[in-house]
Amino acid sequence: MKTRELTLKILVAISKGGYSNLLLDRYLKGLKDARDRALITEMVYGVLRLKNRLDYIIKDFSRLAINKMEPVVIQALRMGVYQLLFLDRVPDRAAVYETVEAVKAFSNKGAAGFVNAVLRNISRNKEQISYPDPLKDQKSYLSDYLSHPQWLVDYWLKIYGFEKTRDLCEYNNQPGELVIRINSLKVKEEDFLQIYKKAGFDLRPTWLPQSYLVLDNRGVERLPLYKEGAFFVQGLAAALVGYIMNPLPGMRILDMAAAPGGKSTHLAELMGNQGEIIALDIHEHKLKLINDNCKRLGVEIVKTLKCDSRYFKSEEKFDMILLDAPCSGLGLIKQKPEIRWNKSMADIKKMTALQLEMLENALSLLKDGGILLYSTCTLTREENQNNIARILELYPDIIGIEDIQEDLNRLALKGILEADDNGLLEIFPPDSQSEGFFIAKLKKF
Repeated sequence: MKTRELTLKILVAISKGGYSNLLLDRYLKGLKDARDRALITEMVYGVLRLKNRLDYIIKDFSRLAINKMEPVVIQALRMGVYQLLFLDRVPDRAAVYETVEAVKAFSNKGAAGFVNAVLRNISRNKEQISYPDPLKDQKSYLSDYLSHPQWLVDYWLKIYGFEKTRDLCEYNNQPGELVIRINSLKVKEEDFLQIYKKAGFDLRPTWLPQSYLVLDNRGVERLPLYKEGAFFVQGLAAALVGYIMNPLPGMRILDMAAAPGGKSTHLAELMGNQGEIIALDIHEHKLKLINDNCKRLGVEIVKTLKCDSRYFKSEEKFDMILLDAPCSGLGLIKQKPEIRWNKSMADIKKMTALQLEMLENALSLLKDGGILLYSTCTLTREENQNNIARILELYPDIIGIEDIQEDLNRLALKGILEADDNGLLEIFPPDSQSEGFFIAKLKKF
């Protein structure tokens, strides 16, 4: 299958609910040419990031409304416009021809002719395309030009104002980066860095201990020491959770939503593989993923259980509980660009209720004096600050906030990250150059 055909197939599958990372992994494994893999990846993620901008252009050049087009046609037009405007190395004539040929593989001659006509028109007139003025029409600029759904733009504008929302949307449209956390159970950091240097891999230090940005990613499984379990792919904000928890060897810890195991394995590493971690998930295949990661990383103290953590019971209480809660995921748009198109306020309300149930059960499982770490990878008040306010309102006599600023100072992160006046931490992606995250540290009286 040719590159545009395969790209179009992937884009249509994503539009029907597929996940970009899984579909790309599945379809690119069989491609030997690294240039083809890179081109397909760029077109898929480019279309997902800039969908609204591409549609804004298509509307000006098409007599047929976008909502009247069949899925393969609109995805082909987006793919074609992306090549015309953002892939300088692809000549316009080739971009149009190859896109039209791809449509022929999935639809009729009429559809191919329509795509051909629209793309040629855009190619001839692309220098005359104008976009919303950020000074005169802020909402359209953020939604249509910076390509975020209108409801989310409205939501963030109320929280952050125009400048911070613009910075966030611009950040979300940048390519995702690969960050790895070195696993000290398997290798010393200095030895790891020496091996990578000898292998010709460029690593950049980050603001977090033992976490590095891989600048020349050749595929995770092709990186040195992957099979040996010397590192785990984990974002900076996600890895920060373990450092803020700061567990001690011998502790009994519960991870209430553990898959794929990044935080469980990090806690085990920080504990020196001494103690016990109970890792819960509701899906059997995700438990297998946790177990596989533990085996690769040399983690021996994690026990997985299939269970809905809202209803999990244990006679023996836990020293620490991690609730990295299921959430709307709006802090991961840079890494997973389709998230912005797949979520709504209804999802946020649903998640908020679920998270509160999980928080309440966590309190019942925690020892007096124990620590409950609540985190999400999203940027909504309902799932973050409001949920913490609600749990404190419901249980004022048994739970209180531990100021995260003390942990940030201990980690020498003052000036890089700052807790708010309540001791809670919201990690804003453009400022931290990481995922969007929220972390609250609670202590049971």
